[in-house]
Amino acid sequence: EQRDRREAGVLIYLQAMEEPGDRARFQEMYLAYRGLMYHVAYAILKNRQDAEDAVHQSFVKLAEHMATIPDGPCPRTRNLVVTVAERKAIDLYRSRQRHPETELDEQTVWSAPPEGGGLADAMASLPPRYREVLLLKYYNGYSAREIAGFLSATPDAVTQTLHRARKKLAEILDERGETP
Repeated sequence: EQRDRREAGVLIYLQAMEEPGDRARFQEMYLAYRGLMYHVAYAILKNRQDAEDAVHQSFVKLAEHMATIPDGPCPRTRNLVVTVAERKAIDLYRSRQRHPETELDEQTVWSAPPEGGGLADAMASLPPRYREVLLLKYYNGYSAREIAGFLSATPDAVTQTLHRARKKLAEILDERGETP
């Protein structure tokens, strides 16, 4: 029964796509990352149904941007799907709170790309929101407009967050005596 529901979910997303290549890539992405995305969402929401809703919303958002998503499972795609799932879960968490201004203790549920060294450590110490936009911009190569689409934000908000994230990263590196 659960497998049938998952397959039905894939069909809903696939119907919205016009290009057969996009459909195949999406199905591959869905099968490769659905479990990981659920794990990320559940770690934030602590509720099965809410986690499934966040994953569904994430796949809707990803389906809208299939042309910009790398082919096949790879670290860049993994980073993207985890980031989108995490953002959707946080958005859902906040929308379900009685007080919208209540902040979620945003714990990271994934790590920076495996580059090692001081920069990776500094990236890991950034707030998740800053780390996400920096990784999407510089590791995945997305523009501010594309990142805004994935994270349901405005390009100006993404640009401002990128500016703040770069500034914070430089401060961390400077405090550690490393050159930015």
